[in-house]
Amino acid sequence: MSTVVLIGATSGLGRRAAEQLAAGGHRLFLVGRDPDRAVALAKQLPDATVIAADVSVRSGIEYVAAEIAGRVERIDVLVNNAGVMTPTRQVSAEGVELNLAVHQLAPWSAVALLGHLIPAGGRIVNVNSEGHRSPMRGGVVRIDPARLADGPESFDPFLTYSRSKLTNLLFTYELQRRRPDWNVVAVHPGVVRTDLGRQFPRWQVAALSAFSLPPRRGAEPVVRLAVGPEPPTGYYDRFTQVRSSTISYDDQLARQVWAATEELRPHDATSVRIVDNGE
Repeated sequence: MSTVVLIGATSGLGRRAAEQLAAGGHRLFLVGRDPDRAVALAKQLPDATVIAADVSVRSGIEYVAAEIAGRVERIDVLVNNAGVMTPTRQVSAEGVELNLAVHQLAPWSAVALLGHLIPAGGRIVNVNSEGHRSPMRGGVVRIDPARLADGPESFDPFLTYSRSKLTNLLFTYELQRRRPDWNVVAVHPGVVRTDLGRQFPRWQVAALSAFSLPPRRGAEPVVRLAVGPEPPTGYYDRFTQVRSSTISYDDQLARQVWAATEELRPHDATSVRIVDNGE
């Protein structure tokens, strides 16, 4: 069985994924922001290690990494599932726009700080979204690597979310280029009925929920990619590998996003095990 780290595990899709992974007998490290939900999950899955931490900030993800590194010498799978969507601009405790902090800086730091525990053949699963192609209201998603975080003047709840997901997808592909010994994938799990948009007006949430999947079904492709037959690297729409947006394959933009992310969330050189493959 595999040792799996699941970040964003205490509610919605993440919780259902944790339940399915536990049923498969895997050793689990489950991370969530809300302490009460973490306690409840620990009671439900007593064989798992549940860690309460805010991964939107450097200190939170460093705490998670230290807790895991102190307990195991190897991680087979890292699943980055933490997600947010807010109707108004919010920032992390470090002052970073929250979509970028959760969807990009957190996965970046998780890989940087836990990468030395992931052997060749290990898997990274980044939960992404078809929103990386276009926001819910339509339009084109573009990224300025010199200014990854949307300021107050450029914030739009749907476009900002889409930008953060495209940023994460560019990171996913660049990580695979730099670490070809790992199996790195991104997955759109479907439109899933979770509390991700709980801060939006009730009528908007109700309208979206009418066409969404229950969390149990949303978790299924994430679990399959994490511990099922080894998947080809790339992007998945649920269980099917598909091409992502054209811009997501821009290698130069991906390198620029990588450098900008590293500048926003630097870590000690001894902790960062991600190295360029020389190309």
